[in-house]
Amino acid sequence: MRTVLHGPGRLLLLLVPALVAGMIVACDLGGLFGGGDVPSVVIERPASNVEVRLGEEIPITATATDSTGVTRAELWVDDSLYASETSPVAEGQASFSVVLNWRPTVRGAHRIVVKAYNVADNVGESAPITLNVVERGPAPQPTPPGPEPTPAGPQPTPPGPQPTPAPPQPTPTGPAPPPPTHTPTQPPPAPTDTPIPGACLPTVLTTVNVGGHPKGVAVHGHRVYVGIHNAPVVAVINADTNAVLSPLDTGVPGNHQANGVVVHPTSGRVYVANRDDSSVSAIDPSAPGSPLIIATNAQPFGLAVAGQYVYVGNFGADRVSRIDVTTHMGQSLMTTFSEPALLGALGQDIFVPTNGSGPIYRVPPAGSPMAIGPSKTGYFAVAANTASNRVFVTDRDGGDVLKINANTNQVQDKVHIPNHRPFGIAVNSNKGRIYVIAAEADLLYVLDGPTMQIVGTVPIGGQGAMEGGQGIAVWGDRIYVSNYQDGTVTVLDDSACP
Repeated sequence: MRTVLHGPGRLLLLLVPALVAGMIVACDLGGLFGGGDVPSVVIERPASNVEVRLGEEIPITATATDSTGVTRAELWVDDSLYASETSPVAEGQASFSVVLNWRPTVRGAHRIVVKAYNVADNVGESAPITLNVVERGPAPQPTPPGPEPTPAGPQPTPPGPQPTPAPPQPTPTGPAPPPPTHTPTQPPPAPTDTPIPGACLPTVLTTVNVGGHPKGVAVHGHRVYVGIHNAPVVAVINADTNAVLSPLDTGVPGNHQANGVVVHPTSGRVYVANRDDSSVSAIDPSAPGSPLIIATNAQPFGLAVAGQYVYVGNFGADRVSRIDVTTHMGQSLMTTFSEPALLGALGQDIFVPTNGSGPIYRVPPAGSPMAIGPSKTGYFAVAANTASNRVFVTDRDGGDVLKINANTNQVQDKVHIPNHRPFGIAVNSNKGRIYVIAAEADLLYVLDGPTMQIVGTVPIGGQGAMEGGQGIAVWGDRIYVSNYQDGTVTVLDDSACP
């Protein structure tokens, strides 16, 4: 038996295949033009169901990924838009990490979601997390630490009175009591890993949100340059106002992981190590549209400026190369250095920390490198005091900071960082102070260079143990620390301290 459809039934039968075909074409076109998929979004920090304080700023760290490029991320609190951040790359990024700050004003549980948009304006959102806002706790906890200096304080007081018996010493013939009273008064100032109680420390002025994963930092001409590890850009901060300015393009396609950043003081060019592109970008901030791309060895990591050269530590090639800033020609040095990390410079020479097995090397512009210190693993970063002619090196594996006398090329002293590994390092030559990042603890250690004593620690932003702790620069009494995990730069001021 055969059924024949007439009228509306037959029309419907003809329309169904056409509609199906149209949907298939639409899907194909959507995929072709990037409109079919939505970004994938993950909130990395904080964890769900944790307590946060009323009125305190809470950084929400999230990463959005999309093959066509993520252009914007938004923070939604209780179904209302609270904050947003646009990608510094106009065409979007395949991976876009943000830190969106929220300051809660109402107690109780709050629903947090991060949304992200791709180039086709399709939106994806994270799984929601819940943050429980509670009142600020009473602040007696700081008070217990307060008395502790007082028990520690009396120890200096016994030596204090001793000067008073000292004056009578000339009057009597002074049998035996006076001499012993003087001996405790002169303890040798040996290096110690115990922080000095009540010491003067830098203060945090502000935290600047630059987005992504910031790495190397350099300061020149009232501008702070920050390499963004997961985008082909250098963030720029106005050092006078801490405002974020237009970024500089590295000229390298894709996310080739900017690492070290330096500025040549004469030319003003910004040099950026593109770690996964085996190249260095040379950017003129006055003409940022045409950066030069200079080929180098594998995994350029740390950079240092000495004279007319920019030196490049090629971590993956066990080589150090140098770029002539007048010709921008690259040249690889003949000596092999095991995993050269964050280089430092003093005058015309550079110092190379070998993160693999080896000593610290001093490399002049001409002639053979000189080995300094024991051969071992873990040397990581170098900074020099130009006033005292001393060079400081972090030893991550040993947990030490070494001081080298550059006049004798000998390790003169060292101090141990208790319970933490030292990463990046910077020096304030005017004050003789040294600043060391303990990336695994999100702390900045302050050392006194002449005595190699730990002055104290200051909390900084989230670093991350794998890639953090590498960006720090000093400009006068200002200290800039890149916070890889949080996507921010901590700005500290040390002007109040002697």
